[in-house]
Amino acid sequence: MSNLFQRWRNRASAEEIPEEPEIERFGADGEELVYGILAKAFDTVIRSPAVPHKELFLEKDFLVIHQGFPFLLEVKHWKGEVGQYGDKFYQQKENGIRKTIKSPAGTTAQFLRQMRSYYHLKGEICGMVVFSEPSCKLALPREIDGIAMLPLEEAVSFIRSYAKAHKGEGAEFSPEDILRCTRFYSREREFCKGILATNYIECFTEDGSAARLDTLQLRFLSVEPQPLRLRDKLYVTFSNGSSGVFYNRDTVLTVAVLDGSYRKIALNRIQHIVF
Repeated sequence: MSNLFQRWRNRASAEEIPEEPEIERFGADGEELVYGILAKAFDTVIRSPAVPHKELFLEKDFLVIHQGFPFLLEVKHWKGEVGQYGDKFYQQKENGIRKTIKSPAGTTAQFLRQMRSYYHLKGEICGMVVFSEPSCKLALPREIDGIAMLPLEEAVSFIRSYAKAHKGEGAEFSPEDILRCTRFYSREREFCKGILATNYIECFTEDGSAARLDTLQLRFLSVEPQPLRLRDKLYVTFSNGSSGVFYNRDTVLTVAVLDGSYRKIALNRIQHIVF
C-alpha cells in the first residue's frame, strides 16, 4: 500500500509544462503541411534542428538530407504580398495593413553559419525559405544572401535538382547527431519547445513486460491518462512509420529549453509530444 501511495503522490505532484511567452497551436498552419510533403518525397527529414548560440539556441523548421546533400528550411505561412526593401521584408495584406518583418533570409544565413561552426562542417548546406500559403504573392528575388526563396510547390523539385547538380559537395554529418527540438503540449494547451536530454523512456507492455523507447526513434507520442490504475497509456508512432501502445507510470523528461534553461516535465502532464 505504501508503494501505491508513493506512486499516487509522485504523479499528483509531478512538474507541469513550464509557461512560455509564445503559445503555439498544435498542428501549426503551414508546418504540418510542409512536413507531410517533405516526408513523402525524401527519406531523411528532421524537424526543428537547433544549434547552440551564446547561452541560448537557434532553431529552424526542417533539415532535409537528399542524396547526401543537406537542405535547411525555414517555413513562412504568410499571406498577401511579401517583398523586400533594404535588409527588411514587408508583408502587404489584403486588408491594406502593411507590416515590416525581419528578413528570414538573414536568420537562415545566421543559422547556417552557426551550424557549420558547431558541427565543424567543410561541405555545403543549402538554405531555403519556403512560403507555404498558396495565396502568398512573392515580390522577391529568387535568392537573397545565398538563401533560396521559394513557393511551396517548387520546394521538392528544387531540392532534387540542386542535389543532383551539386553531387558530392554537401556537408556530411550523421542525422542521429543533429540537435533537434521536441514540442510538448499539455492538456491545457500549454506549449513548450526544447532539446530533449532524455535518451530513453522506460515503460511496459500490456502483459507487464519491460520496454524502452529510444527518443531518437520516435515521431509522435500521445498520452491517455488512466488514473485509477496509476498509469498512462502511450500511443507511439516511430520515425519509420510503425506504431505501438505502451504504458508508463511516472517518467520525468529533462528538456533544454530555447532560453538556455533546463526544465523537467512529467510525462503524465503531457497530452502530445512531437519529436
